[in-house]
Amino acid sequence: MSDKEQVQKIVTRYQKILSVISKYEQYGQKPKLVLVTKNRPIELIMSVLKEIKKPILGENRVSEALEKIEKINPNNVTWHFIGHLQRNKIRKIGDKFSLIQSISDIPLADELQKRAAKNDIQINCLLQIDICEDGTKFGFPAKKDYLKGLIQDLNARTNLKIKGLMTIAPFISSDKTRPYFKRMRSIFDALADKCESLNNVEMKILSMGMSNDYITALEEGSTMIRIGSAVFNDSHSNPNT
Repeated sequence: MSDKEQVQKIVTRYQKILSVISKYEQYGQKPKLVLVTKNRPIELIMSVLKEIKKPILGENRVSEALEKIEKINPNNVTWHFIGHLQRNKIRKIGDKFSLIQSISDIPLADELQKRAAKNDIQINCLLQIDICEDGTKFGFPAKKDYLKGLIQDLNARTNLKIKGLMTIAPFISSDKTRPYFKRMRSIFDALADKCESLNNVEMKILSMGMSNDYITALEEGSTMIRIGSAVFNDSHSNPNT
């Protein structure tokens, strides 16, 4: 397969997923697609970007992300950090990302607040929720009462703007992920009711669903999905796409 044919296949899969998610409107807004580009060659990404408009690109590792942002960085690209963020990496990221999707604990939030205040910037974030509760994922406990108190606490960190929630479902068959996504939507809605009086916390984004389970996530109310292999890999099989 030529490079041109490979790029065209990637673009076609990307556009097909965009078409699918456009059917799942939530509160008057169409869900957004984050194209996960981790481990993908910069040259390939640049070729794909010539064919798609205003994509959101998601990266999992700070060093890899910063290299790509420096070398790619066209004006029409939005960058999200979607992986586990270590506190010792925060000083490197500055304002490179329009959204950090993976605030998983209070010390991380505190360090982000400290760095953002020092640089006089505001950082948009999502709170990562450990919906699996089995010790395999990072994130805050999936408990409504705890999270209602948490958002009150985080509201005092004025350089952090909490835009919603993110979660990673268990790596199981898509049909079995539904209870996890349904529970996340319930948590999201419960917190939304508590945000009206808060200046720095709102529930606008519910990021859940990846290549193997995004249809189920959309059906249960996701407003943002994170897709990598279903776009980039020929061998990826998803009956919904």
